[in-house]
Amino acid sequence: MIPPGPMRGIAAMLCAMVCFITNDMLIKLALVELPMGEIISLRSAAGAAVLLAVVIATGDGRALRLAVHRRVTLRSGLDGITTFAYVLGLSMLPISTTTTIYMAAPLLTTALAVPLLGETVSGRRWIAILVGFSGALIVTHPAPGSFDVFALLPLFAALCGSLRDISTRGIPMMVPGTVVAFSTAICLALASTAFALFETWRIPDLVPALYILGSGITFGLGNVLMVFAFRNAPVAAISPLRYVLVPCSLFYGYVIFNHLPDLWGVAGTILVVGAGLYSIRQEAVRSRDEAQARARAAAIAPSGAPLSAPVTCSPPKS
Repeated sequence: MIPPGPMRGIAAMLCAMVCFITNDMLIKLALVELPMGEIISLRSAAGAAVLLAVVIATGDGRALRLAVHRRVTLRSGLDGITTFAYVLGLSMLPISTTTTIYMAAPLLTTALAVPLLGETVSGRRWIAILVGFSGALIVTHPAPGSFDVFALLPLFAALCGSLRDISTRGIPMMVPGTVVAFSTAICLALASTAFALFETWRIPDLVPALYILGSGITFGLGNVLMVFAFRNAPVAAISPLRYVLVPCSLFYGYVIFNHLPDLWGVAGTILVVGAGLYSIRQEAVRSRDEAQARARAAAIAPSGAPLSAPVTCSPPKS
């Protein structure tokens, strides 16, 4: 039975994924009438307001000065590039296609952790990485007659998102997660405002304004919920829940945008999700084995004898 704490973490992660995919859906609807820079700028400002309220409510206000920490700024910059690439792809591609290709990010993170963090990856997980990456490429429709160059945007976003996640490892633990999320929102708001200088802004009508407001709220809440999830449940338990984005995107794609994936999309989705879940399962098994090894080592006395049994000397054999 899973303890109440982890159960709350799992529920938070599920809600976070629903928030994020709803954010994507609302942005895609707003993109019909408004330029990308304006949407990201207003969305990020709304999200920053939500996150600032959370920072104050959780008592993390004194740590706001750490929002400009070098490592936090690096992560925020990478997240900004990720967001722009992803949203641009979202404006050109179906939401299910964009989401599925971006789901290569966890696999790319595993692969990049080898040269950048010095981690080791087993042969089976390398195979899973290659299979999942192949699935993402299949969703891009690699055939010359059907290839869409914009399908490379979510793939580039996945690469930048992987670098962002790896850079997170370098952020000191003294920086609260709410402050990291707030820094990201502020960075996005500033960058998108600068980008929007090259666009023609206009005052949004009521419906697009509601899309942006809803996007900002779901963006902010999604970040807070994910921080809560990672602090209350094992990573191995909540990481697979990232793939909830794929069926949710298929649902929104059909109900809101009247889009059904073709055979390329179905095959690629199966490969990406399957490889990702297998890779996560392998990580869970590895973590369990390491925990058991540490427990056995802790049960051994310094002399090499088990703590639970007395030390006895056997007579020498003749």
